[in-house]
Amino acid sequence: MQSPEGLGNTFGRSWELLSGNWILLVPGLVIGIVAAIIVFFLVGAGLVGGAGLGAVGAGGAGLGAIAMAGMLSAIIVLVSVILTIAYTTGMAGAAWRSGRATLDDGAAAFRKDAGSILVAVVLLIVLAAVAAFLSIFTFGLAMLAFILFFMYTFASVIVGGHSGSEALGDSARIATKNFLTTLLLLVLICVVAFVAGWVGHLLGQIPLLGGIISMVIQQIVAVYATLVIVGEYIKLSTPAVAVATPPSAGPPATY
Repeated sequence: MQSPEGLGNTFGRSWELLSGNWILLVPGLVIGIVAAIIVFFLVGAGLVGGAGLGAVGAGGAGLGAIAMAGMLSAIIVLVSVILTIAYTTGMAGAAWRSGRATLDDGAAAFRKDAGSILVAVVLLIVLAAVAAFLSIFTFGLAMLAFILFFMYTFASVIVGGHSGSEALGDSARIATKNFLTTLLLLVLICVVAFVAGWVGHLLGQIPLLGGIISMVIQQIVAVYATLVIVGEYIKLSTPAVAVATPPSAGPPATY
């Protein structure tokens, strides 16, 4: 099992990589803004169209328009999630390999792994629904186990080169073999997210710029967490998947 010092090195190196590659924030911010605008107009058009059709007595058609807008919005959200995951994880993998990340790294990951990511997303949604149901009877432990064992799924797809279904098994295998390390990793990421969320909430009160600052902080946390998870996946996965880090990064693993 990896030592706490080794895990600390992952967090420290991840911040160094983020500090030297702020471009990692760009895909999530751009995709999120574009998706939000599209969904806003789709929902607005659906509500207006539904209300208009209902006013002229076509209630069924009005409900259909609203349902169609909702379905299209869900598709847009799913596509934005896949795009963000592919770009961010692909760029994170490149950052860990060479110390530098570009938008081309994210584009390459999307072209190569979009199908596998889609499969992984669908399977994770199904498993999350099952875990949510079981959490009623297990006091939330089922959902905790879901997050814990499938934390490395997207890193497994994009960095490890596994298919969507294989990645779930690969993630569960790594998390099981390194249970305490993965649990500590999850706890520390949650602590970072909580602190950043608190800071983002305070800064979010600033007039005009508050919302933008809060959104940027959320994206920083998301990218940082991705870097940490990808770094740990590289350390804990098989030697065939492990990649080199720049000389300044130090040894890739401390066990």
